[in-house]
Amino acid sequence: MSDFAQRLTRALTIRYVAVLVIIGALAVGSFLGLVRVLMDAESGTAIVNASARQRALVERAADLAVQVQAGAVQAGKIEQDLHATLDRLETVHLGLLQGMPELKRPQPPVGRVKALYYGPDGALDADLRLFLQHGRGVLVSRRGDAAMAGDVAAMVEAVKGRLGQQLDALTGLYQQENLDRLRHMFGYHAAVVALVLFLLVLSAAAVFRPMVTRIRDDLGERLRIEKNLRESEDRLWRMLQESPVGVSASRRKDGLVVFANARFCEILRTDAKNLLGQRARNLYVDNQQLSDIVHELKDKGEINDAEVEFRRFDGEPFHSLLTVKASHFEGEPVNLAWIYDISAMKAAEEKLKLTAKVVESASEAVVITNAYNEIEYVNPAFTAITEYTAEEVLGQNPALWRSGRHDAEFYQSMWAALNDAGRWRGEIWNRRKSGEFYAEWLSIVAIKDDAGVVSHYIAIFSDITHRKEDEERVWRQANFDALTGLPNRALFVDRLSQAIRQSKRDGKKFALFFIDLDGFKQVNDSLGHAAGDLLLQQTAQRLVDCVRSSDTVARLAGDEFTCIVQGVHDSTDTSMVARKILERLAAPFDLDGKPAHVQGSVGIALYPDDGADGAELLKMADEAMYRVKRRGKNSFEFA
Repeated sequence: MSDFAQRLTRALTIRYVAVLVIIGALAVGSFLGLVRVLMDAESGTAIVNASARQRALVERAADLAVQVQAGAVQAGKIEQDLHATLDRLETVHLGLLQGMPELKRPQPPVGRVKALYYGPDGALDADLRLFLQHGRGVLVSRRGDAAMAGDVAAMVEAVKGRLGQQLDALTGLYQQENLDRLRHMFGYHAAVVALVLFLLVLSAAAVFRPMVTRIRDDLGERLRIEKNLRESEDRLWRMLQESPVGVSASRRKDGLVVFANARFCEILRTDAKNLLGQRARNLYVDNQQLSDIVHELKDKGEINDAEVEFRRFDGEPFHSLLTVKASHFEGEPVNLAWIYDISAMKAAEEKLKLTAKVVESASEAVVITNAYNEIEYVNPAFTAITEYTAEEVLGQNPALWRSGRHDAEFYQSMWAALNDAGRWRGEIWNRRKSGEFYAEWLSIVAIKDDAGVVSHYIAIFSDITHRKEDEERVWRQANFDALTGLPNRALFVDRLSQAIRQSKRDGKKFALFFIDLDGFKQVNDSLGHAAGDLLLQQTAQRLVDCVRSSDTVARLAGDEFTCIVQGVHDSTDTSMVARKILERLAAPFDLDGKPAHVQGSVGIALYPDDGADGAELLKMADEAMYRVKRRGKNSFEFA
């Protein structure tokens, strides 16, 4: 109820109670007035009766006094009657003056009646007393002087006449007084009735009319609300009819379907004509599931997103999310049900489960990170490769197992590819938990959400350490001399091409040394091939010691070696390196306790002065070396 309605009800209640109180007070007053009138009427009647008795007693006393004065027969008895009559008259008179039990009051209440008793002119009291005196005087005179008795009797007769008139007047006054009271009481009651009628009219105007108006307004408001509710329900059911979610309503009393929207019929592959009137329980596949739903409805009154298996009208079962709420349809209580076909979602879930099993059992490691590169998932293969458990890496950054073999530029290039193309693939070296380095073939894919923002990264990698070792071994066999460990001719040619490209970029020169050992054949023949091999190994090491780590020393074949020395300025720098080489080669060799001596012939070609490509440079250096041999060996010469 609104505040206004509460205030109005309170005000009307106060008015109504006030009217009832006033009417009740008037009723009580009217009742008390009526009681008073009845009591006064009773008292007046008693007084009138007493006055009549006085008149009768006066008449009798006067007659008896005359008989006594006349000497009537049985005078003694008459005197006794006179004496008794006078006593009764005095008693009645005193009762009127001092009160009688039947009058309920000590004296007459009306002023005009009192005047008859006490007034100065012919007061009733004085006359009655005089009458009593004369009446008793007759008795006294009768015993003494007969003449005096006659006079007294005459006086009694005289007083009797006046007293009779006064008593008649008293009776008339009392009767008139009673009539006046009745008229007053009638007027009072008429006024009360008029006032009550006025109050009733007033209450009708001030209380009942607003109350009726309020009831009418409330009834009208209720009718409007009910109309609006009906319209809202109609709109709701129309909306439900067009809802993209399957909606049905079944009566609670018998479970019959009384409403089904188009989507509900579409899900069940039927039409409303076949569905309406069917029992909702017939749609369930599993009776136990039906029993659970019924019990939950009884306990909670509703169902929220329960996964239920229904059967379509063509017999195909399907999974659905079921929600049931209590409602009303066409005035009847119903269970309003929403169903959402999740068959596709369940199939997708099964595929996801299968995918998860595949990922879990895959031999390749799988790592999933969020957009902030924090690890959210790793599979068992990850632990097998890196030796890190899932608990140790979840929430961590993959940098945890970096090897340190790759510089910042490598990782910048990786992230640039991920940002631009959304993927990166390549070889990378990382480190196991034990500290062991390993090589992996890594593929990273950026996963984007519907807004095109990267949400996750998925990395898949496999351990290729053994393959890399095999490849490294094959590569070394193909590019390095097995005896000395120096680059062979193939790798030398590649390094020479790289040196030419770098020189072109930098604008700097480099020198190519062609070195041939003098006296190697004699050592090999005299000390054996093992000693010859040892000599070649020591020669290779001495040559490496003569140049920088960035320079290249290679063995072309037999006792022929080459050196590529970067960043030379002129022939002076080159000559210093050549002399150092000759000095080191001329030093004695210790071949397992056997001394040996060799020398070297060195030919030198400068790029770009002596040739534009590698083949020409090698030719020029080789020719310069042979000129040294023809000239006497153990020296160097420029091309």
